[in-house]
Amino acid sequence: MAEESFKLFFSYSHKDETLRDELAYHLSILEKQGVISSWHDREIRAGEQWHDQISDNLNTADIILLLVSAYFLASNYCWDVEVKKAIERHDKGEACVIPVILRPVDWTGAPFAKLQALPKNAEPVMSRNWHSQDEAFADVARGIRAAVEKRKQERAKLQHKQQEAKALRRQREQEEAQRLKREHEAEIWRRQEAERLKYEQQEAEKLRQNELASERGVDYTKLRDLLAAQKWQEADNETYLVMLQAVGRIDGDFIRREEFLNFPCTDLRTIDRLWVKYSNGNFGFSVQKEIYLSVGGKLEREYSTEAWERFGDRVGWRVEGSWIHHYDVTFTPTTKGYLPMGLRRGSVLDLFSGAWICGAWGSLGAGLFSSFASRLVNCNI
Repeated sequence: MAEESFKLFFSYSHKDETLRDELAYHLSILEKQGVISSWHDREIRAGEQWHDQISDNLNTADIILLLVSAYFLASNYCWDVEVKKAIERHDKGEACVIPVILRPVDWTGAPFAKLQALPKNAEPVMSRNWHSQDEAFADVARGIRAAVEKRKQERAKLQHKQQEAKALRRQREQEEAQRLKREHEAEIWRRQEAERLKYEQQEAEKLRQNELASERGVDYTKLRDLLAAQKWQEADNETYLVMLQAVGRIDGDFIRREEFLNFPCTDLRTIDRLWVKYSNGNFGFSVQKEIYLSVGGKLEREYSTEAWERFGDRVGWRVEGSWIHHYDVTFTPTTKGYLPMGLRRGSVLDLFSGAWICGAWGSLGAGLFSSFASRLVNCNI
């Protein structure tokens, strides 16, 4: 589809008509190239309402040229109607107004004085500083071409945004077919969101008062200090211990599915916040949850072993299709979501019961982590 040309409007005094015609000749190549289409009041045909024609073309022009001279400034119609409307449209971003200084005249304080004028340095066309009148008009023509190119880029950006919006509407129409399938789940999430928001507002004040808040009286001072010192291995081990305390279990034990589903939100939030804060957002349960969901992980009992394996690949718990062993674990990690994983004294005692990292209980690991992820979501973590 051919590009639409830019409409150019001449605002001028009839006493400068000869100079307007000369400028039009210099702009004729832009006309022939289809870049612009120009209009001035001499194109009004007999019997037409001249004021309506001027108003219609002035209101639809992309570029408005103000051909400035003493005659132009003295014209009440140019000053009161055309200049006023031109500046109004320019300020709204609807058109580009370019003053073209034809003759020497004092235009200080004019409404268009704030705009960049042509020719270069606002040197009037009828000035002895130009070698010829053609040189001056050629400079004006180049300036107008540059303005047109700028408007063309702006138009292209606008069209691109419109195309993106159109594509987005099509995408939403395509997704509408899937919406019904997710409607029930979305309604549940909306209710949970309202509950989480209410709970979060209640907890926010408590957490501001105490960075180490706990519903079960667990002391997180050691965990905080280890994380602040970036002692990742010790901090991972301490995380295992404090989580056991939070559900009333002892060292060497593991956490059951139902305990994950009812894990104290305040404690989960405290542990996660400490990990996220001192790892600059690289580690933490919330980081792992987002990665898990992004690879198709499900919540509670609707887990996917395939998604679990993709999660393991993403966070570095699986290498070349195999779950890593405790002796492969590095505590100078760089992979996002790698920690915490719950290693203790050189053997895998992961927080989610069983050695999925060793690959033995992959399905159980997937199910338990989906329950844990569900609790994170319910706790708005």
